[in-house]
Amino acid sequence: MQKEHTMRKILLLAALIASIGCSTTPTTLLDPGVGRELAQWRKATYLEPSYELHFVIPDKRSEAVEGSVTIALSLEHSSDIVMDFRESENIHSVKLNGQNIEYEAVNEHIVLRNAPRGRNSITVDFTASDQSLNRQEEYLYTLLVPDRARTLFPSFDQPDMKASYTLSLTLPEAWEAVSNTAIRSSKSVEGTKRVEFHPTEPLSTYLFSFVVGKLSKRTYSDSRHTFSAYYRESDPKRLEQLDTIFKQVASSLDWLEEYTGIKYPFAKYDLIILPGFQYGGMEHTGATLYNDTQMFLSNNPTPDEELRRIQLIAHETAHMWFGDYVTMRWFDDVWTKEVFANYFAARMAEPLFPEVNHTLNRLKTYTASALNEDRTAGSTSIRQELDNLRNAGLIYGQIIYNKAPIVMEKLHEIMGEEAFRRGIQEYLRTYAYGNATWDDLIAILDRLCSADLATFSNVWVNEPGMPHISLSRSENTLTVSDSDPLGRGLSWPQRFTVTAVTTNGTKHDIEVMVESKPTTYSLPEGTEYIIANSCGRGYGLFLLAESDLESLAAKWPEIESDTARQATIMNLYENYLHGNITADALLTSLLRGLSTERNPLIASTIVAELAEPLMSGEHHVEERALMELAESHSLNSCRQQILRMLMQIATNESVVAELYDIWHEANHPLLNVNDYMALSYELALRYPERYDTICTTQRSRISDPDRLRRFDYIIRAVHPSKSERDALFSSLLEPQNRRIEPWAASALAYLNHPLRGLEAVEYIRPGLDELLEVQRTGDIFFPRNWVGALLSGHRSPEAHDKLQHFLEENADYPQLMLNKILQAAYPLQRSVR
Repeated sequence: MQKEHTMRKILLLAALIASIGCSTTPTTLLDPGVGRELAQWRKATYLEPSYELHFVIPDKRSEAVEGSVTIALSLEHSSDIVMDFRESENIHSVKLNGQNIEYEAVNEHIVLRNAPRGRNSITVDFTASDQSLNRQEEYLYTLLVPDRARTLFPSFDQPDMKASYTLSLTLPEAWEAVSNTAIRSSKSVEGTKRVEFHPTEPLSTYLFSFVVGKLSKRTYSDSRHTFSAYYRESDPKRLEQLDTIFKQVASSLDWLEEYTGIKYPFAKYDLIILPGFQYGGMEHTGATLYNDTQMFLSNNPTPDEELRRIQLIAHETAHMWFGDYVTMRWFDDVWTKEVFANYFAARMAEPLFPEVNHTLNRLKTYTASALNEDRTAGSTSIRQELDNLRNAGLIYGQIIYNKAPIVMEKLHEIMGEEAFRRGIQEYLRTYAYGNATWDDLIAILDRLCSADLATFSNVWVNEPGMPHISLSRSENTLTVSDSDPLGRGLSWPQRFTVTAVTTNGTKHDIEVMVESKPTTYSLPEGTEYIIANSCGRGYGLFLLAESDLESLAAKWPEIESDTARQATIMNLYENYLHGNITADALLTSLLRGLSTERNPLIASTIVAELAEPLMSGEHHVEERALMELAESHSLNSCRQQILRMLMQIATNESVVAELYDIWHEANHPLLNVNDYMALSYELALRYPERYDTICTTQRSRISDPDRLRRFDYIIRAVHPSKSERDALFSSLLEPQNRRIEPWAASALAYLNHPLRGLEAVEYIRPGLDELLEVQRTGDIFFPRNWVGALLSGHRSPEAHDKLQHFLEENADYPQLMLNKILQAAYPLQRSVR
């Protein structure tokens, strides 16, 4: 198979080289989407592209957006010009060098034959599709990552054809307009205005963006930076948080400029905070988009929420250097921008939250999130093969966002800070405003390090899965070995600490190096048990002897080190999922420790780990005890998180009644408007006879119009009438009814709520059948969110049968999408093991 794949690549490369001197595009390059060979051919053929774009935006969402694009490029010889555009039926005219010209619409491409040598200008007038305009009644925003520019305007929609963009907009006079660069001119004409923007620096198509609408604006300025925030939030209390947001953006910019030695490389930095935005954020240069719920926190945010916000801001700001300034050549290396963004985000958060144990926080966020995917049958390598950009969105996931920073930390450990930083600075200088690959980076780092980084990179970056690390004791000897659960014989080189605890309570740290062969270490006399990965640096499933697991389950609350305590409860949870600990044993251990836990990040981890074993039903834990803990725990954040968990899983009559009282009184000091909205959905499920009352009462409490629209959309999913729910599910199978993807995913999850599991089994097959269309019409995270919402509430054999039948009947299902199904299906498949 490997030889076949290599030979195919050689033949394609030969055809590509031969075609560069030809005037006619090889038909093999005109497949739907943007194939890798087409991208390579265009990169070699088209020189110095630039774009001039104009859009006419009406104030009514029902009216179409009209557009025009002029693309200039140079040709060293006469050649066909192939542009990407999925909406060929919406083309009004095409001109080449000022003259109308015949064109061919082929498989989502516009083909102009035999353009002359020299500088050429192509102008296309068209009606823009709404798919990537994200239109609401009072605003719209573009979101073109990874290959959605071709749904909005004709383009060369590939990351390595960077170009300058000059944008102008005609829009309602009262609306604001924001784009990658500053406004050059604005002129009002009969209730509208024409806004022209300065040209951009060289950008990939997916980074071009604009936002227009009824938006408020506030500007921040200090001695080093001036930037503005645009938003729709109206709550004065939430808007007070803009001062914190501004300071965190400025701090992130300062940190990156100092670390990289490169001043902010773009014309401006503005941020737009939007309701219903699909992601946490998106790093458009000069117009970074953020989700409002991630930025405007409640009056009583948990430490997790505050850390999540600074890391989100730092992540998107890091992208200005890593992703925007230097961009991956092809989306198989998209992880190279995400790894730097998350790795440096964690480092940027440290000086702003000096009281936080950031090693612990990385363990509870990056490591825990990566394990969530790596333990499943849908595990992927960090770097994945990609033949066509139409599948690029399927590469995104927890592996590239959260496992990759763990690998980067190991790389940093191997190289040391000084060499690592010099390598990063050289990488940015070498590929400024251009494109690079992971191999380009490794080549630079390799010159600054004596270690074999290529071998390290191969197992950690190019192979899927994680090590199973066995730690066994015999008398005073510890034996450590790793094994490959996928049977390939791989070994993942890494270092971490094992702490030996003796019967008299003394602790001895042992630095362990995992290599291809088992290694042995001496243990102190009287070792009672060992703590695996007590430093938090290791990654994998740590398999311990039964006696050590029992000791840890009983004694982990006594571990003094916060990092070691966090690592231990994560190891216990992974061993529970692996079948080495029962649900009862895990729950008993976690609840006993939770009652006395004083670190809010560890308490947060415990509450999160309670949910799955509680849902399994294989235990005797009373929800009443959890409710009492929600009322008595010394940490406000823990009380809040327990309440939020109980909202989702409670079935005990007295607990549900108490939750109803909390909702009815609507004055709990730790809950916010979003909590009460979520609680109203859950109560409507448990009290179907009160649906109308709950709905009417909750609506009356919501003053923000965007939040009210969200509530009205989602509440339908918990309607007591099955026919109403069936109708809603059927409507979600139509792309126009799931445009606001976070709302659609929430509605689908409530339709498949565990309390309605058996009634909702019939949704599984049509929901899976729709998945490829969800990918085609949705944004990058939506397929995984869709299938997660569809399957996460199910644990029944009937649901498992539906899933298995689908998998058996679709044996040739696209692998990248199959991975998403298998990742989401892990809890269901585990429940029927």
